[in-house]
Amino acid sequence: MTLSPAIRGRLRFTPEGLAWLVAAIVLGLLAWSKSLNLLLVLAYVMLVLLALNAVLARAHALRVRATPVPLPPVFAGETVRPIIIVENVARSSATVLVADARTQWSVEELRPQDRAECGESRRFLQRGRTAGTPIVVASGFPFGFIRYEWRTAAAADLIVLPAVGQVDADGLRRYVLRQAGTEGRSRKVLRRATADLADVRGVRPYRPGDSIRAIHWRSSARRRALMVREYDAAPSPDLVLVVEPWLPDDASPQDRANLEAALSLAAAILQAWSSTLEIRTYLIVAGQGTPTGICPPGEVGLREAMIPLADAIGAASFATPEPSRFGRSLGRAARIVVSSRPNSPFAAALSRATGKAFIALDPSQRFPWHQPPKLG
Repeated sequence: MTLSPAIRGRLRFTPEGLAWLVAAIVLGLLAWSKSLNLLLVLAYVMLVLLALNAVLARAHALRVRATPVPLPPVFAGETVRPIIIVENVARSSATVLVADARTQWSVEELRPQDRAECGESRRFLQRGRTAGTPIVVASGFPFGFIRYEWRTAAAADLIVLPAVGQVDADGLRRYVLRQAGTEGRSRKVLRRATADLADVRGVRPYRPGDSIRAIHWRSSARRRALMVREYDAAPSPDLVLVVEPWLPDDASPQDRANLEAALSLAAAILQAWSSTLEIRTYLIVAGQGTPTGICPPGEVGLREAMIPLADAIGAASFATPEPSRFGRSLGRAARIVVSSRPNSPFAAALSRATGKAFIALDPSQRFPWHQPPKLG
């Protein structure tokens, strides 16, 4: 059983092994100079034990394979547990040490063809990409004098998305529908009493606080108790979210904090609209040439689509995205621009380029439907 040249291992002495080697050499020289054959034999035995330790340590280390399990993108502040699968691919048991950049685990007497999981809970507080590190597999079996170790290829990078706070999805939906098409000026949304607005699901008994207009008088007369209509929620439109990661050339710590807060706000809106409301969203991050990220409803695929937020780089100015990047859904969707600076002209420029009004949001505003994250 051999390893590929890229991950070939090496032998090295442990501190105990170096002390053992020095003791064997000193004892051998003393026995040689004094012609003490019994001590000379003892020195030879000590050296043989070192060689035996090297052979067995190498054999145990080469019996296993360590494979890190890829993690999907995680949110900053989220607790995750990276897993390393350790598998014995030989016909004999193996005792090894498995280590990554932060922690070391001991796997003892792993039987042939068996697997073990190594991992610990961790939190990543900084948005961006955390470079993957090689996994070290080592063994000093049985004496610990000599250690044989080899390294796997580097694991895949871990993508850390911006931290998300708490969002009241219904409050966000009402806010967006109320602001839609007004560039920040609130207006009353005209609604038609049709199936496009809401469908009557049925009737239920009256509860204190229900509107008198919702009472269904025929059902109330037939059942001799007040009954009210129960409606399905009005369908929400798709969401087009454009992020402007503005950062001045001489950025201060506050400017950088505002950038992270804006990205966090954008991530929270996407998560609420896609996962909670289960409506499709479109993400465009200014300054990135990647196509529009389509966030499907639900959690599946949402984190992958939010990777541009993890890779966002602040700059002092951005070109307005071409209208072709928005596809055909722009006219029927709710449109939001999240910027890291207040009163950003980017939303107005985008509205002029596309002919569609965008709602401008920034982290300096306080929204009743959003609670920023607290990483601590």
